[in-house]
Amino acid sequence: MNSKSIKVSNDGYVLLLSLQPRYAELIFNETKKAELRRIRPRVNRGDFLFIYVSSPDKVLLGSCEVREVIQSSPDNLWKLVNKESGLKKAEFLEYFDGVSTGYAIFIQNVQKFNQPIKLSRLQQEWDGFHPPQSYRYLTIEEVDLIGSMAEHDMTNISMRLQPRSKQVELNICQMSSSK
Repeated sequence: MNSKSIKVSNDGYVLLLSLQPRYAELIFNETKKAELRRIRPRVNRGDFLFIYVSSPDKVLLGSCEVREVIQSSPDNLWKLVNKESGLKKAEFLEYFDGVSTGYAIFIQNVQKFNQPIKLSRLQQEWDGFHPPQSYRYLTIEEVDLIGSMAEHDMTNISMRLQPRSKQVELNICQMSSSK
């Protein structure tokens, strides 16, 4: 399998996020509804995030859907996400120290996989797999591989990404044939 990350469709991405166990737990118990970033990943409403839990757990645990992405100054961002960030104000301010803009990825439809995937299995079955330091983009083939390892139905993710690309191609063909 080619380990190079590529865009999944013309307007859709699947992101593999690496999170500390504390934050992953808050996401899966639906206490944390906004993932904070200093740099904006290329995700928008309807895109998907897979959550890899870092050491000591070292497991790919589940997925969620992007509800909305907002950007703002750290002071204003805190007002918008303080109850949904999973952070205390001091932690939040330390994380965003030195940046003028911060990003919040609001999430929904959080799901744990039927079979969480341990790092050892990921490395055994996924040629060249290394957990990301922060995040990385996934290919459709990688999404399908994760689905088979997790014994989790990825149809909702794959089917929502692939047709968007085909629809864009169809529209281009229709436009060029009408000239």
